[in-house]
Amino acid sequence: MLAVKKVFPKSKSLLCAWHVQQGFKKRFVCLNKGKDKQKMDLYKTIVQLPFSEKKSSFESNYDFVIKNKNLTEDMKTYLRKKVESKEKWAKCYMKTYFCSGMCTSSRIEAKHRILKQFTNSSTQLTQIFQVIKSLEEKEIFAFKDEIKRLTNKENLKLEKTSLIKYFKDDYSQYALAILKDELIESTNYKIVKKTGDKWYFSFSLLN
Repeated sequence: MLAVKKVFPKSKSLLCAWHVQQGFKKRFVCLNKGKDKQKMDLYKTIVQLPFSEKKSSFESNYDFVIKNKNLTEDMKTYLRKKVESKEKWAKCYMKTYFCSGMCTSSRIEAKHRILKQFTNSSTQLTQIFQVIKSLEEKEIFAFKDEIKRLTNKENLKLEKTSLIKYFKDDYSQYALAILKDELIESTNYKIVKKTGDKWYFSFSLLN
């Protein structure tokens, strides 16, 4: 990480949320033993901190944890120290930076594992590029199949929407296909509350 920062001084170093979670599991495993439901729920709250989707949820859960009497002072000190760098490993804070929606290193580690099966210390650089090209071609082929399955799944889902059902008997398949494309991109916005001069909205795909 130090080398990356030196070569790319403007880059942002992030930590794998999954690995941070594993550290939490090992550190607080004592809470998950026995039949004490309060301790087990506390454990679940702690290990889910790295994957919090919203900052408000992260802060409220952390506040609940840090004030909990089931945590020793050593545990609280450890957690406070980790939370100081929460922008590097908590999903809700990592969203601030461009990371293609990834908050773990699982994908790149999976690629490394596959590459190791085809390369070794004596493999030439040109051979490595050829292996990478071959693997990428296989991934693209598999991705196309996945897209096709997802498209079929999405189509079946849209068939059940009230709007498609309403127009199904009156419009052609061509017109319905265009309507489905519009539905995929459309969202249903709802005003949920007003605070001061600010409006807040929630949205979801039409269903």
